Amino acid sequence: MEQTGYLDLHSHILPGVDDGSADWDMTMRMLVTAYRQGVRHIVATPHNYPGNKKQDNEQIRALVREANERAKEIAFDFEVLSGNEIMYRSGIAEEISAGHILTMADSRYLLVEFYPEERYRIVYQGLKELVEAGYRPIIAHMERVEALFAKEENIREIIKLGALIQVNARSLTGGIFDRRSARLRKLIENGMVHFLGSDCHNMDSRPPMMKDAVEKLYKKLPEDSLRRMLYENQEHFLQKKYI
Repeated sequence: MEQTGYLDLHSHILPGVDDGSADWDMTMRMLVTAYRQGVRHIVATPHNYPGNKKQDNEQIRALVREANERAKEIAFDFEVLSGNEIMYRSGIAEEISAGHILTMADSRYLLVEFYPEERYRIVYQGLKELVEAGYRPIIAHMERVEALFAKEENIREIIKLGALIQVNARSLTGGIFDRRSARLRKLIENGMVHFLGSDCHNMDSRPPMMKDAVEKLYKKLPEDSLRRMLYENQEHFLQKKYI
């Protein structure tokens, strides 16, 4: 049976730090919408790109603390956690140690983004590097990475390696003739998608979404597949345990 209490693993709700929320007014509207969509834990994952400008972790943490306080004004059981959406490059582990990247909710989980056209060899080697450094990488919006989405055997291989899969809720809302949505549903049924995220950036073109996608999934997939992805994996993440 469908419930609420979802984890939104991927969001851009912090004001003024990337191409997400522009200000606190927008952040509040996004948080209200996320809560109405059944989300009870939302990870703020501002973009972290390679380059000369180093992220100020304390600034991000301060914004997360304020966002969490505002979330509590909406409901006592609503929580904002810290993280980053990390564009993959070599040396991520060293940047974490130097204080320029945040792990997910201060755990060993990382949300890692790859360019859509990235070669599978680079994806595999990059994930292997992070796993060997003791991290648990989660691939952000896997459906955008052609080397994975187009080849199920590649997905199986990187899961065996120790990586996990996040897909965007909006990608699951297509109709009966949407091949991408159908393919993602099959992966969920086979236990090959571990987390959903809204990847919300604003209230217009990319608003918070969760319940709308979950309702469609419950009409098409077995409950045990959804329970594992929506609740069991969430509990492991929140308790900082490996899946």
